[in-house]
Amino acid sequence: MSAALDSEPTTRELRAGSEKRFLLWLSPILALGFAIRVAFVLIRQSSVQLVTGDAYWYHFQAKLVAEGRGFLNPFDFYKEGIVSQGADHPPGFILVLTVLDWLGIDSAQGQRLAMCALGTVSVAVIAYLGRHLAGSRAGLIAAALAAVYPNLWINDGMLMVETVFILATAVAMLACYRYFKRPNRLDVALLSVALTAAAMTRPEAILLFLLLPVPLVLARRNVALQERALQLAIAACIPILAFAPWVLYNQSRFEDSVLLSTGAGQTLAAGNCDLTFSGPNLGFYDTKCLLAPQIVEPNTEDRSLRDSEYQLIARAYISEHSSELPKVMAARVGRVWHLYRVDQSIGLDGYVEGRAGGAPSEGFFLVREALWAYFVLAPLALFGLYALHRKGTKIYPLLMQPALVTVVAALTFGITRYRAGAEVTIVVCAAVAINLIATKLFPPRDDQVEPSVAAEQEVSA
Repeated sequence: MSAALDSEPTTRELRAGSEKRFLLWLSPILALGFAIRVAFVLIRQSSVQLVTGDAYWYHFQAKLVAEGRGFLNPFDFYKEGIVSQGADHPPGFILVLTVLDWLGIDSAQGQRLAMCALGTVSVAVIAYLGRHLAGSRAGLIAAALAAVYPNLWINDGMLMVETVFILATAVAMLACYRYFKRPNRLDVALLSVALTAAAMTRPEAILLFLLLPVPLVLARRNVALQERALQLAIAACIPILAFAPWVLYNQSRFEDSVLLSTGAGQTLAAGNCDLTFSGPNLGFYDTKCLLAPQIVEPNTEDRSLRDSEYQLIARAYISEHSSELPKVMAARVGRVWHLYRVDQSIGLDGYVEGRAGGAPSEGFFLVREALWAYFVLAPLALFGLYALHRKGTKIYPLLMQPALVTVVAALTFGITRYRAGAEVTIVVCAAVAINLIATKLFPPRDDQVEPSVAAEQEVSA
């Protein structure tokens, strides 16, 4: 009998076997995800030249930083030959591209391909997030969805901040659910680093520090108060240390104080004028809002002063049209969640935002397929959220990005790209739903249940 017991595999061996099987299935899924992303870049994006827009800013400002010139305005420098300071966007994505420049990956196409690799890392993180929520099969389903879901991989070919933002969002969620299982300083630090990276690319993510680490740590009543205070201190110190050099640098080169960027004013002004409060662009944005006759254009050279003027213009318009604001905000939220003027969103995503890839005249079939994929996954995601809640899983980390997306859209304008962080929630929760449905339809045999499934599914308070 002793010999029989000795021959039984240990818990560690069972876990190791489960991990090996998980990685064995995950590897081809990651290969598929990477192949789809690379195909999008090679087939659709190869002909796209950076001549304007945010991608131009990121690529060419990174080139200036890599050359040691600093964070100059790339439009002024390369198009006008003028040396002027630029902070239209936070520095996170620009620093990523700067590192690629230093490594010799300095072309737009090469950097797009590098983003494909980073997007594939997001697929892997999403797999482990799904595994923590509902077991290995749910994790693999989440990975498969993330690999093929157009609203994720389109971002990786655009040379925009969403690639980094999605990865940071997935890591932050994974850190939350790891912390639920076993509260510790390492996962708090990981969460803070992820949120810092997110805020370094999309400024609104700074709000997540109040919505995630604070309630996450304070709710752990089984952790000593002194330890919780230390964990919150760790969470606070990381973004302070990360942003301090950027803030101090900006104080030395702009007249007004600049904390994250000088882009808020233009964003507000582009979404608050007659062209976006009525007509076909209701709830969207229009760059004509930044020009005469819609406004008197700011003529100050200092970008911080110009940002302040744009903010004043936008706030004045909002104040004068406050009675129309509820209608406009509803339209903005409807647009970001594809609940308002859905037929128009294909053209706006494809032509205005360029999410179909290639030249605007080459067709919008990719954004149409992305829209249909969203309509399939969104209801499944709602069902998955409900199932997790019924199981006793804390779902508020999954809800933070959708909440943030809704608030940002209501205050600015509704575009599909703003939904990037929430796509992680959609994919993971849809995977939970699919896994649950598959389990109901095809119950696993006793010998098919992985030994560690109970531990994987447990997400306790």
